[in-house]
Amino acid sequence: MPINIVDQPAAPQCGGQQWSVADEKELSALVARVLVGRARQVAAILEGAEDGPVVTLAATKARLKRELVLEPDTDPWHRDGLLFETICWIVARKNAAPNEVLSDPHRRSTQQGADTVKVLFDNDERELVRATVYEQKCSDRPRDKFRGEVLPAFKQWLEGVRDDELLQIAIALLDRFNLTDAERQRAFGRLILQRPLALRAALTVSPDSFPGSECIKLFKDFDSLSIEVTERFGDTFPLGDIRAWFAAFALMVWSEIETFDV
Repeated sequence: MPINIVDQPAAPQCGGQQWSVADEKELSALVARVLVGRARQVAAILEGAEDGPVVTLAATKARLKRELVLEPDTDPWHRDGLLFETICWIVARKNAAPNEVLSDPHRRSTQQGADTVKVLFDNDERELVRATVYEQKCSDRPRDKFRGEVLPAFKQWLEGVRDDELLQIAIALLDRFNLTDAERQRAFGRLILQRPLALRAALTVSPDSFPGSECIKLFKDFDSLSIEVTERFGDTFPLGDIRAWFAAFALMVWSEIETFDV
């Protein structure tokens, strides 16, 4: 695994993890495969499968080069956000249990919608156990992002404002368990009426030493949401210089994509 993952709770606000990069080259190779549409291959690699060949058309490579290798004076926000979301997806996929299924990651910097949704299914009882909604933000001002964007988004998920999106994603994921019509309807009802939700935030932070006391400050007011602390999580990805790291990492990802066969 190219990312080290350690428990870093921010009690009483939330549980959580902290990540650090163990192998940038390996991580860039995984991100490159996700960006060219090989998320399933990456999932298999994370489970121990051998790394196989990748064939990508020249037009796809040209588009990705424009997204990753930016012209001078171009804002990096979308690019860095896409790379961070992809890293978050890799971590979530690595953390997932055998009976948990994740939505597919975004592959474009302009793609909208839920960052990631994960469903936990009890295959013995044929019952939806939980749906986890992720909000992931790459920012130099993580506290402002958490307070101004993440918390309001989580509140919308909890209040049902985005139930159309949640139901569509969650039920599509549950179809991998070959639900009957009755089981599908029961899952719909459980999501709408019982709302077995968990919320997971992930943010870039600086500096590269970011202790638990700082995590508590970062995730302040998470406990204002009407959900138990056992279902609230806040993850951090500390970097010394966030924009410089993503600029260098983007070039590594592009170098990997450039090697793919056409």
